[in-house]
Amino acid sequence: MIIRGLRGVGKTVLLNAFENQAEAEGFMTYYHELVPGSSIVADIARDVQAALNRLKLSQRALGSLRQGLSHLTTIKVAVPGAVELSVDLRKADEGTISRDLSELFLQAGAIAKSKKSGIVFLLDEVQFVDVVEYRSVITALHRATQKEMPITLAAAGLPQIPRLTGDARSYAERLFSFPVIGHLSEADARAALVEPARQHEVAYAEDAVERALVWTHGYPFYIQQLGKHAWNHSTGSPIALADVEAAMPAAQAALDTSIYEVRIQRATDQERRYMRAMAELGAGPYKSGDVAARLGRKTTDVSPVRQKLIDKGLVYATEDYGHVDFTVPLFNEYMVRHMPYRPPRQVKGKRQS
Repeated sequence: MIIRGLRGVGKTVLLNAFENQAEAEGFMTYYHELVPGSSIVADIARDVQAALNRLKLSQRALGSLRQGLSHLTTIKVAVPGAVELSVDLRKADEGTISRDLSELFLQAGAIAKSKKSGIVFLLDEVQFVDVVEYRSVITALHRATQKEMPITLAAAGLPQIPRLTGDARSYAERLFSFPVIGHLSEADARAALVEPARQHEVAYAEDAVERALVWTHGYPFYIQQLGKHAWNHSTGSPIALADVEAAMPAAQAALDTSIYEVRIQRATDQERRYMRAMAELGAGPYKSGDVAARLGRKTTDVSPVRQKLIDKGLVYATEDYGHVDFTVPLFNEYMVRHMPYRPPRQVKGKRQS
């Protein structure tokens, strides 16, 4: 399963829940938060090493494992008394990496199966994965699935992940499901706000709930912050409309600090101006040509800036060709609050940014 959605909607929370569920069923779990430059193959090889050592293999099993993996090129195994794997991908082509990782999965899966256990890899921020290594992991998972080995993967990332995965391997769409995590339905958003208070015998006035639902747009982190500050402001039950409205500035300040400011600090001045031009167009997705026009530039002139924003995970390319959108809900509103829009100025009859 590869969960996709914007930031702050609960993808990591779900991965943690999957981890707890898998461990309760006797699986060994290994979690990684990827960053640009991560080597998923090296990380997974270390995970397999840890898993095999946890299974406490006999000397005979260790010998069989060493023999079974002795022909690998990119993954070397030393088994003096415990499994030790080393990975070197520098001179390997994709086919070799895929073959070696597939064999590693088959060997480890067979051992885990004999011990009535299994291995679950949990990958967060999977949009930062190296494409060649990602293809190799998908190939190895596909092979392990064909052989009914107890090895699987759950991941989370930004909305472009299905396209990235499909481009990596054509059969990936059959191998994975891609649930979308976004804003809550009205009923679920209401429950997320009201039920925690009700457990402490505190109610919300109906008009307060309605106002909160509009302000939060159903986004879990917004509901969490507004509920917290409304609770702190209220002096009794029910929590009134005035309490919710009084809590909004503090909730917005907390959201700005925790999910918006930390991201805008990673952007250069050019990148901030690009995002401010996006925000000037209202809610996304945004056609790249329209953003460029707001900057008074050609699309090709600002495409490097757009790509850097994608690389930093601040915007993403949507499924509609030539369109981008923010990776954080309501980021356009933050940009309007954060910086004024500077329209392009006219210089010698030409528009200049």
